[in-house]
Amino acid sequence: MSEQSAVPFGTALLTTWLEQSNDLLALTDPDGAVAWANGRFVAATGLAPGTGSNLLALAPTDPAYADSRAALARALADGALPDTSLDLRSAGGGNLSMQARATTAAGQILWTLQDTTSTRKLVLQAQRQTELLDMAQEFGRLGVWERVIPSGEGHWDRHIFGFWGLDPRGGTPNYKEAIQHIHPDDRTLMSYVETTHATGRYSQRYRVLRPDGTTRWIHSQWEVKSGPDGKPSRAIGIMVDDTVVYNSARALGEANAQLELAVELGRIAIWRHDLKTHCIHYNERGLALFDIAPRAGGVPADEMLACVHPEDRARVVASAERALAADSPTDLEARYRRADGGWRHVLMRRAVQRGPASEPLAFLGVALDVTEHHAALAALRQASERAALITRHAGIGTWEADLDGGPERWDEQMFHLRALPPSDTALNRAERLALVHPDDVHRLLDARPNGIRGGLPGAYEFRVRLPDGSFRWLASRSTVLRDERGVALRRVGVNWDITEGKNADIARQQAALAEREIQAKSQFLSRMSHELRTPLNAVLGFTQLLQIEASRAASIGQVAKLGHIRSAGEHLLALINDVLDLSSLESGELRLQAQPLDLGRLVAQTLPLVEPLAQQHGVTLRNASGAAVALADPTRMRQILINLFSNAIKYNRRGGEVVIETRAEPERVSLTVRDTGRGLTRDQLAHLFEPFNRLGIEREGIDGTGIGLTIVKALVEGMSGAIDVSSRPGKGTRFVVTLPAGDPGAVPVERPATVEPHVAEAVLGERDGQLLYIEDNHVNVLLVEELVRSLSGLKIESASTGAAGVARATALQPDLILVDLQLPDFDGFEVLRRLRAQPQTAATPCVALSANAMPEDIARGLAAGFADYWTKPIDFKTFLSALERRFPAGTVT
Repeated sequence: MSEQSAVPFGTALLTTWLEQSNDLLALTDPDGAVAWANGRFVAATGLAPGTGSNLLALAPTDPAYADSRAALARALADGALPDTSLDLRSAGGGNLSMQARATTAAGQILWTLQDTTSTRKLVLQAQRQTELLDMAQEFGRLGVWERVIPSGEGHWDRHIFGFWGLDPRGGTPNYKEAIQHIHPDDRTLMSYVETTHATGRYSQRYRVLRPDGTTRWIHSQWEVKSGPDGKPSRAIGIMVDDTVVYNSARALGEANAQLELAVELGRIAIWRHDLKTHCIHYNERGLALFDIAPRAGGVPADEMLACVHPEDRARVVASAERALAADSPTDLEARYRRADGGWRHVLMRRAVQRGPASEPLAFLGVALDVTEHHAALAALRQASERAALITRHAGIGTWEADLDGGPERWDEQMFHLRALPPSDTALNRAERLALVHPDDVHRLLDARPNGIRGGLPGAYEFRVRLPDGSFRWLASRSTVLRDERGVALRRVGVNWDITEGKNADIARQQAALAEREIQAKSQFLSRMSHELRTPLNAVLGFTQLLQIEASRAASIGQVAKLGHIRSAGEHLLALINDVLDLSSLESGELRLQAQPLDLGRLVAQTLPLVEPLAQQHGVTLRNASGAAVALADPTRMRQILINLFSNAIKYNRRGGEVVIETRAEPERVSLTVRDTGRGLTRDQLAHLFEPFNRLGIEREGIDGTGIGLTIVKALVEGMSGAIDVSSRPGKGTRFVVTLPAGDPGAVPVERPATVEPHVAEAVLGERDGQLLYIEDNHVNVLLVEELVRSLSGLKIESASTGAAGVARATALQPDLILVDLQLPDFDGFEVLRRLRAQPQTAATPCVALSANAMPEDIARGLAAGFADYWTKPIDFKTFLSALERRFPAGTVT
């Protein structure tokens, strides 16, 4: 194989190797433009070579990316970047964590980026899990330890050192050292050494004497594990600080003792209901409680039942029956009549005393007067009801589910959220999912069989169907509750209504979508303006130059013909502007300048513009207009006339006629356009002014966009007028436009079309100055050069690209630079930035000369730093007047 053939193979091999690299590789120029990148770089960042992509786009101007953007900018300036961590934006708009390096090679910068996003997420997740574990240990007062067998050397975590009150810097004490800190009375109980002889699980409670003199109760659990030889080699375990629990248990024991004292001394009744005699025997407290006198044979049960409130008697009887059927005690609260006629609330517990054959002998029970406490409970119940009411109004429902697959438990609000009647039994899984919107089932935590057992908190939003068929948005949050060993017990969660917030969010999204649509429409109109204005610039510009030449040659006929061309071109430009104002029509913002206008004269001036169309269709135009002065915008009125005349011609019949009439009344002026064409049906008339609705005519090959009459109606109404239409199929159509009457004496005097005086005068006088025109359209360059050279003494050069223009400006150092904003390599804003960045041209005035004529385009250009903004088609008067001001005659620059 020859050396020449080996080079491409080596290059291909290198390219293939780079494409298979796990790193993101790219070559950029010193400005950051991407010249080459491997597939992983393009897929991750969305920046592809040859598309004008720039590395700085990975770190947008958001404050969150400020450090990374600054690092990229320094690297581009220095041509190198040491190993640096960067936060960038991915192709999908997400976050990318990158480890980046850059070096300079052959005038370009080689970038090597390693995606550390996943690693970083894992590190953060590990840190979070460690923090949560440490927090759980802290709150649970739990520590972890390990010891080697038989040496007793071991390791404690920081929590155990805290339990024992020891400094971790002293290291973990061995077993012999540790046992010295255990309470002497508990050392004989320690069985750790014995447990090291056999594998298994063990536990022990003991007290630890801390250096500060305090005592802590420790519950230690451990497991002895064997080594490779099968013999015990190490013990791992946990310690729990049981001090608080122990103290609580001791306090509970003391409380039980106090309770026994209270039973003995504190108003608690004890009673026995003999089931054989059906009499009840009370202690002294019982007799006092029920306001009865002592009886030797006891009080008949029926007599005591008669003292029970009528509403509670059935429950008292049912409680006795339940006690007979069960071995466990039953509790009951009932109202008993007092001696003063009031009611006393009594809390009772009864149990059954049984004989040798388990036959029931008697009820044994206690009773407590809870009348005073009942009032407090009623107040608490009212408070709970108020809290429940607040919860319902807040739209929050709670639920709980066991992890063993048992039924869920719902509060009432869970049912209210679904517009269902409350029930003691929650909906099962199938019933719940049946209410969920089909598009949201996948979001539910328990949509999968094992979802409810998941350890992570559940957070999602979903729609539920109400009984009336409508849907409501609910949010759900839940988490798993665990015991002290970390074993999952159950999942608890809440639901609440977020319909209003969701609707507001949808409204915001729709508003954002509408805003994007408006921006897209604006961009489209701006682009259309540019594409239409560019050829018109040549038509109008060279027409004006020919007018100047014809005027100097005194060719009156030629001047008149050129005037018609120019008039038609300028009117076409006006129509383009009208189409660009279509968005303003929709929002009601019309730039109308009403003034007294002779409609008859305007009709006569407009008819020649549509005469060729009439000849093409074989239609006769008849002008029956008289003197009529309306208050209207001249340009908009001309647009209205052309639309109405054109429609009357296009939809006429060959040999037909179009008649135009005007009529003046004291307050109003009317314009009638009547044709003898095909006419319109009643249904077509109903849709006549709808935008882009051509009523089926588009299938007949007749030119049109379907917006002409929409614009006509909006313009007429914007000038305080009205438009009426009537039609007969096969006979023709009549449009009547009515406008406010104007003052005939205020109609401006019409002047014959001539070459502007300043154009003729502009060629006079000597000037000195050098211009540079950066423009890629050769026709536009010729036109501007002709205009500039008409001012004696001015010189002009041109460049067809942004890069060539910047280079030529650096060498030429002109007095004025004209810049087109759309260039083949980069736009005019970049040209301006580069010119300002170098000292040779930093102060040179630059003027934007562009077909982008939308108001926002002009505002952006001036804000960027252009000295002025001139639009195409070029207005000779504005253009030459501006040059005359910058380069006065007789002034040397």
